[in-house]
Amino acid sequence: MVPFPTLLPIQTERLVVRVYDVEDVARIHAALYGDPAVRRWTGGPSTLTETRAVIARYIDAQRRDGYAYGAVVERGSSDLVGEAGLKPLDDVGPEIEVGYAFAVASQRRGYATEVARAIAATAFGPMQLERVYATAHPENAGSRHVLAKLGFTSVPTPRTGNSDLLYHVLERR
Repeated sequence: MVPFPTLLPIQTERLVVRVYDVEDVARIHAALYGDPAVRRWTGGPSTLTETRAVIARYIDAQRRDGYAYGAVVERGSSDLVGEAGLKPLDDVGPEIEVGYAFAVASQRRGYATEVARAIAATAFGPMQLERVYATAHPENAGSRHVLAKLGFTSVPTPRTGNSDLLYHVLERR
């Protein structure tokens, strides 16, 4: 039994967040996971084998839990430009966090704000969550700016959290 209704796809004016497919692995690896510039805040680039394992976990989580990170594609072109979604905070929960990452060529276009806003609305709407969390590396000014624009506020690092990250929360209004 899935604890939440299947939440993907989520559509915005310019983007669609959809369930990953195993055929996305090579494209998302090239766009995100294998790119040192994109992964500078998340531990560095992954191998293709590591990317394949992460995407398989997201596919399984989507099937099992009804939510996970998914592929972000442009509505007009169907180009895979990033990933976004919900997952257990710090991969352990029980709190849920929103996250996003975009290929370098797709950054600074407002995509992160657009997709994170839609995902938060889904969390507060169909999922009926009272709050969602987000993390950002202290030096990742772009991500911290997105979170501030959406109304996230800083909170102390959870006891089981990563002390290298800043934690934020957005409460249902």
